[in-house]
Amino acid sequence: MKSIVDNVRRVLQEVGVDAGDCLLVAVSGGIDSMVLLDVLDRLRAEVGFQLHVAHLDHALRPESPADRDFVVDEARRRALPCAADRRDVEACARDEGLSLEAAGRHLRYAFLDAAAHRVGAAYIALGHHADDQAETVLMRLLRGSGATGLGAMEVVRGGRYLRPLLGVWRAEIEAYAHEQDLAYREDLSNRDRRFMRNRVRWELLPMLRQYNANISAALNRTARLLKDEDHLLEKLAQEALTAVICERCNDKIALDSIRLVDYHIAVQRRVVRIVLQGLSAAEGPVDFAPVEQVLDCIKGGDERLRELGGDLRGQGSGGRYILRRGHRPKVEYSLALPGVVALAGHGVEMHAEIVPAARFAQVRGELGGTKVAFDADRLREEVLLSSPRQGDRFQPLGMTGHKKLSDFLIDAKWPKISRDEILVLARGEEIAWVAPLRTSHAFKVDSATRRIALCQLRRAEDHGA
Repeated sequence: MKSIVDNVRRVLQEVGVDAGDCLLVAVSGGIDSMVLLDVLDRLRAEVGFQLHVAHLDHALRPESPADRDFVVDEARRRALPCAADRRDVEACARDEGLSLEAAGRHLRYAFLDAAAHRVGAAYIALGHHADDQAETVLMRLLRGSGATGLGAMEVVRGGRYLRPLLGVWRAEIEAYAHEQDLAYREDLSNRDRRFMRNRVRWELLPMLRQYNANISAALNRTARLLKDEDHLLEKLAQEALTAVICERCNDKIALDSIRLVDYHIAVQRRVVRIVLQGLSAAEGPVDFAPVEQVLDCIKGGDERLRELGGDLRGQGSGGRYILRRGHRPKVEYSLALPGVVALAGHGVEMHAEIVPAARFAQVRGELGGTKVAFDADRLREEVLLSSPRQGDRFQPLGMTGHKKLSDFLIDAKWPKISRDEILVLARGEEIAWVAPLRTSHAFKVDSATRRIALCQLRRAEDHGA
């Protein structure tokens, strides 16, 4: 008994659980969570933290309502507040196209997060132990995980999910429950071979013990070693990421291809995976395939637009590799001069002001890219700001004739992946600006200009620019 209590006490000290903190403990009613509940209940007076109980009924077994009643009664007996709820995991799996395991995990963590938020819990304590860790390593190995996945579970994940029993074996948990005469519920689904974890637990691990009687300990040791190395690699990758990012916004990141390939391949993979993970709307880690696809394109100088799956795309362009999520929506807005308009879905605002022609000499050095100047009297009082339209033509500044916008973008080597970022400022059918590339000759500032229209694209949050 003492070893488990000491182990949990040490974990709480290491993560900084202190007097006045609130812990939410997830309790299924099974032996692991009941032992965790008992140990935390013993330590709460000593440490001075508050303890709340949370139980989710997954509605997968006829006896699950009785499990809920058991946990609620146990919390009441210990004078602990308890949040209990029921979710239809099978319906979620069917509706979302998930496995029962994935749907259960999704609903369980959503419930725990909400319960923790309500009570202001600093941590959510989970009952995973060393045998669970060994099973997790094997499951991830079978799925082809790298160092991050094989590092398996951490004592603290995401700064809030706490696993105080991760260094404790199932046999120790069972001995503790017997010594303390703890009541608990048997979950028969833990022997259901439909679930991968159960097949690993009851079929694969017993087979591997024929080759190594201490296989579970070996797998835990491997996880610890890989997790330490993974943390180092993550630190190196974050440093590299800072160095190679050329451009960043919510749905787009551009990498310096030349600088990226100077790093070790392990760092390259990690950088690309971090970027794809950040852009992806999907849950779970990014697959190996799109990471390798991006690196192959970068190293091969491939500048074709590539679909990477999950609404992600990539394209090389002039020493950069651009990664994008989704598509910018088509827009069409009227802009009064002077005035401001925000472009929904683009994350930018167009600002227009009118100044005397005498100001031109002062602002000339600031012009180019996202800030331009026009003859205000030629633009008049209102312009149209929109996405490019089929057949658009304009007269680029310095040219005598008109040119198709599509041809202009090709000549400018503007990548296809960023075509939906282009905006057109026009008076009637005449284009004044292909933002942020080129203004039109027809609206240029010259010696006859009396008033200047200064137009600038700014990030929506950048009001001080």
